Amino acid sequence: MVRLMSKKITILILSLLFLPLAGFGCKGLSQTERQATQPVALEYWTVFDDVDAIRALIEKYRAERPYLTVNVRQLRADEFNQRFIEALAEDRGPDIVSIHNRALRQYESKLSPMPSSANDVTIRIVEGKLGSQTIVNTRSRGLISPLQLDREYVQAVKNDVIIGGKIYGLPLSLDTMAVYYNKDLLDRAGVAEPPKNWEEFQAAVKKMTRYDRKTGRILQSGAALGTGNNIPNADDILYILFKQSGLDFATRNGLSVLNAVPQGGTRGELSAAMQVVNFYTDFANSTRDTYTWNEDMDSALDKFVNGSVGFLFGYSYHYPVIKARAPQLNVEILPLFQLNEDQRVNSANYWVQAVSQKSQRKNEAWALIDYLTHSEDTKQYLDATGRPTALRAFINAQSEQPELAPFVSQTLVSDNWYKGKDYQTASRAISTMLREWLQTPPDPDKEIEWRQEILNRAAARVNQTL
Repeated sequence: MVRLMSKKITILILSLLFLPLAGFGCKGLSQTERQATQPVALEYWTVFDDVDAIRALIEKYRAERPYLTVNVRQLRADEFNQRFIEALAEDRGPDIVSIHNRALRQYESKLSPMPSSANDVTIRIVEGKLGSQTIVNTRSRGLISPLQLDREYVQAVKNDVIIGGKIYGLPLSLDTMAVYYNKDLLDRAGVAEPPKNWEEFQAAVKKMTRYDRKTGRILQSGAALGTGNNIPNADDILYILFKQSGLDFATRNGLSVLNAVPQGGTRGELSAAMQVVNFYTDFANSTRDTYTWNEDMDSALDKFVNGSVGFLFGYSYHYPVIKARAPQLNVEILPLFQLNEDQRVNSANYWVQAVSQKSQRKNEAWALIDYLTHSEDTKQYLDATGRPTALRAFINAQSEQPELAPFVSQTLVSDNWYKGKDYQTASRAISTMLREWLQTPPDPDKEIEWRQEILNRAAARVNQTL
């Protein structure tokens, strides 16, 4: 009897000792552990249309961090700036923000650079025969260094996010420009195979363009090209054409040099830069045989979706828009045409996840960004959204996916031409330049000087935004 009572007492004591550790909460945790697992709430502002994929990845992250809540809020791109500035002024701004790579320097003073590490607290519930036990683990999460970033991300990321030797954000993905085409329109025009270069592209455009015989109005465009007001990312296309021609559009620091006059040029002849602009605008010049587009037309994307444009230059984010608005459209995608395959060029267009300077939770914010953008689970986001990767490790796998291959194949040779603080103004300067270029020179005898002045004004307007 004594032995039996002694055994029961032992079991009871062990149960009482273990009970405080059961479940997650303050009971059974040390003061340090209780402090480390206090509730943390992060505000995350993004303009992505794939917030569900971001939220799903965050929930996976929270599985071992139940003390953390993240409110993901989606804003329109055109309202972000005003909302962000107002929120910061009222000390209620977000902790994490998605910033376009062309706007990173605009917001630099309002962002917090990445530290070398972040404290990361995880919680596991271990089930045992006598109940469950809460295990709290605190570790230092090493964050990516500039050298490591250079090795693991494509070059465009390094050129954008490292400012003054510090990293100001990381991308979830990275987009490049490719060529969408309406296969049915090519077939009807007798173009058996899609073009492989700019020369074949010009020939295909001529075959596909249809005019009203009486009015000369364009009924069907071979391509949406030649203007700036109704073509998305026209500045990117022009930048690519400059670089493919061996000309600088802007310096590494962002200074616009599209107006540079090469030494040794012959007076009275078009400069190389002028010839590039002519090549682009000839598609909107009614006196040229490649005339297929003009400034009076609707948006290039709208015209492509309604089936009246053969070729559209766009990014991967355009694909779901096209498929949603015109699921019946027979669309295929080509990598961007190149002048020299040994010197391939493309444009990098993407969003960076950054931390607000006013955030009171910078540590937790950077730890979350590191997980979202720089972990094995980043592939989960890429698979769910169908976006091209910015990480070199995932390029080969994505290259096997037909819809992604045209974009992913160009990420290693992509870059961003703009490094200033007001991309919208700079982009409008390029658009204005293209509109002026299409006008008739007031004095044919001074056309070269007139065109040089157009280039000079555009470069000056861009440089005013630096």
